Amino acid sequence: MRAPEARRAIRPVENGIKADSLSDVAVLFMTLDEDRIQSMFGRLEEQEIRHVSRAMANLGKVDIDTVERVIMRFRTEVGRTGTIIGTAETTERLLKRLLPNEKVVEIMDEIRGPEGKTMWEKLANISPEVLATYLRTELAQTAAVILAKLPAAHAARVLALLPTSSVDEIVLRMVRMDSIQKGVLQDIEQTLQKEFITNLSRSYERDSSQIVAEIMNRAEKGLVEHLMKQIEAREPHAATRIRRIMFTFDDLIRVDRTTFATLVAECPADKLQVALTAASVELRELFLGSMSERAATIMRDEIENMPAQRKKAIEDAQTEIITIAKRLADEGRIFILEEDEIGNQELS
Repeated sequence: MRAPEARRAIRPVENGIKADSLSDVAVLFMTLDEDRIQSMFGRLEEQEIRHVSRAMANLGKVDIDTVERVIMRFRTEVGRTGTIIGTAETTERLLKRLLPNEKVVEIMDEIRGPEGKTMWEKLANISPEVLATYLRTELAQTAAVILAKLPAAHAARVLALLPTSSVDEIVLRMVRMDSIQKGVLQDIEQTLQKEFITNLSRSYERDSSQIVAEIMNRAEKGLVEHLMKQIEAREPHAATRIRRIMFTFDDLIRVDRTTFATLVAECPADKLQVALTAASVELRELFLGSMSERAATIMRDEIENMPAQRKKAIEDAQTEIITIAKRLADEGRIFILEEDEIGNQELS
């Protein structure tokens, strides 16, 4: 099956004409060998990949007669034949061979929906303010276990909202925590599900500011600036929260200077060059100043002699650097300061 044929099968489904066409495409993809699948996915657009992935995940068990019918319909060679089972797990394994991990996570989250997330993934999507309110009434040991299971950056925000006396005890408990017994963890998960997640989901699934911030992080800069002006004019408090949650390329200026070199070392040189073409002078010099003199000279020359870059190429490169920074922050390898801490950093 060639890419144009696959598209002809996929696109009618988008227009609501033939639902069985997409199922046949999913069956055929599951029967192809890895090289052919990779070739096919490489020629499809992202939206088409999403449609096929969802169909594959929902395929279930397909009998041999159906498989043979689909193969005959497309008149092509296949890598294997026989009964196949399409599940979310098999689809995820396949996508991981073909797409970046972040894109796989995004597609699979869409397929699985909220119910497919683990307790701790759900908890990581709840605002620090809501979590802190809940943990104020919990024992220090329970709070320590919960915070230990959260992404580091999220746990840090929650700690900042707790009373100092509670934080001291919670952190000490975390320090002394060698391991978490399975039974204890299960008890906490059950309690969270019963007393916290279930009750919370009755009123809202996720913090509205968090949702808007994530949308803003993926929108074009011009649209973001326009929308934020509107929000600031009508809902200044919400605008402040959204800006705090959002993380843009310019926010990399908030990375602690003592850990900035770690970020620079993790960034691919070609992506960094493109990203810095549109960076502020201060941020560009911060990156260059964290390199060796030779590396900084080469990078500066590359940037100055680089032909004009398309806006999308710059935004994609900056997004990749932001993703790296978030990962390093979650791993505790770099520290991202609040805005009011930046001045103190510059004075020290």
